[in-house]
Amino acid sequence: MTLNDPKPESRQDEFSISHIENGDQLANHSKFPSLLNFLIVLTAAISSFLFGYGNNAVAGSLAQQTFLAKFLSGPDYTAIIDGIESVFFGGGFIGTVLQGAISDKFGRKICAETAAILMIISGVLSAASVNPAMFIVSRGFCGLSAGMILGNMPVYMSEISPPHARGLLVGMHATFITIGYITCGVFAVIFNFVTSSIQWRLQFIMLIFFSVVCAITILILPESPRWYVEQGKKEEALAVMERLHRTKSDPTAKLARAEFHQIVAQVEEEKKLPHSWWYIFSNAHLRRRAYCSILAFAMVQSSGLLVIFNLMPILFASLGFDNLMQLGLSVVWVTCATIGASVNSLIVDRVGRVTLLVIGGYLCTIAMAIQCALQKYYLHSDYKPGINACVAFFYIFILFYAVTCDATVYVYNAEIWPTHLRSKGVTFGLGSYFIFGIVYSSPASQAFDQIEWRYYLVFICATFVAVNLIWLTFPETKGLSLEEVNIKFGDTVQVALTDIRVDPYNVPKPYPEKTENDSSS
Repeated sequence: MTLNDPKPESRQDEFSISHIENGDQLANHSKFPSLLNFLIVLTAAISSFLFGYGNNAVAGSLAQQTFLAKFLSGPDYTAIIDGIESVFFGGGFIGTVLQGAISDKFGRKICAETAAILMIISGVLSAASVNPAMFIVSRGFCGLSAGMILGNMPVYMSEISPPHARGLLVGMHATFITIGYITCGVFAVIFNFVTSSIQWRLQFIMLIFFSVVCAITILILPESPRWYVEQGKKEEALAVMERLHRTKSDPTAKLARAEFHQIVAQVEEEKKLPHSWWYIFSNAHLRRRAYCSILAFAMVQSSGLLVIFNLMPILFASLGFDNLMQLGLSVVWVTCATIGASVNSLIVDRVGRVTLLVIGGYLCTIAMAIQCALQKYYLHSDYKPGINACVAFFYIFILFYAVTCDATVYVYNAEIWPTHLRSKGVTFGLGSYFIFGIVYSSPASQAFDQIEWRYYLVFICATFVAVNLIWLTFPETKGLSLEEVNIKFGDTVQVALTDIRVDPYNVPKPYPEKTENDSSS
């Protein structure tokens, strides 16, 4: 296709975006994405589902007798559990670094396809494991895939989403992660009734199946238009944006073409800038982005979220519940997480990213403090009201977190980075996620075994410090195009949407004409 579509004689008028916003043309623009855009994001979110299922597979196995008998029957069982968790998070950190290089060079789709293939390898090795060492290696491959998915998917979703619905669409990443958790938990309950030795392997056989499905569906996705522009493929980029962002209220895709012009101007300017890791560390504006990415995910891990999630059967066992109840309560827990993440996706574009992170951080701190106090008095006791209160606050905690932070943190981490550094930039956040995962999860099994409720004090103190720093230092980014987010970090946007005039049948052009190029910091 060509950049200029035929222009009927009856439509010679041109108008600026600023006039449209104040008039009635963009006022009627849908607050929601197009159906096609939504369906493409849902298809991409199968990768997110794959992460959730792969991550949760071990948590379900910890409540299955055949898995316990094969791998965790010796005196060193707590060390093996911590090893399984540590290798997963270590692989995840490496995966986040690799995805940046693969995504930048070969595209977001190739990166997603690579992650799916690695998950297939992980599933095969897990299902075929004959000893703890082989199983631990399989979890390393799972971590590699997980790191690539967590880094790449929010980037891809943010780059194909319109500004007004980016929070909703990128929020599907977190929602589908939790759907993966639920699906895996339900299968764990079903497989618990299998009595043969294949019981625990069925979980990973299903992981292979879902990984193959994911690898196939990725092939039908369009590539990121921003990556196309970086590669000089402007016609392909415009075609993708017009096709995805055309709605009934914007049938000629005016907003998409205006944003396309902004993307081209910004990318052309960013091509003059270095793309190296050193450039990120040497530039104050980029260091600030790295700080925001790291701290956001540090708060997530400091809340104790993944420690609780990955060891949930063990935590419920310590409260006196049998294997079936451990699995059942875990499924309810991740169901609450899914409901909360869906709500989070719906409100993040309205409430704001930083506001939700701060509210969520304080609520999680309060819930964890109450959990700590309850377990101090009722852990290992027979006092049913106290035990039930402990269970209730596990659910209150996940609802607080999911409604406020689950989707928000992925949206924020992806959108604060400029296009030419986005895949590398998100590595800081996801790298933080996995590093703090190692820090908190590696000793977790032994810590809960030896110091019990006191381990929660670590999460309470760390989260309180992190959320106060977020409140004081994070800029808000809701409602801005990815290019305009640069302004929040002291950079220059080459063309603002309010300075673009759009012909309904032609490519947008600057209004007023720029007389000089601004240099991006």
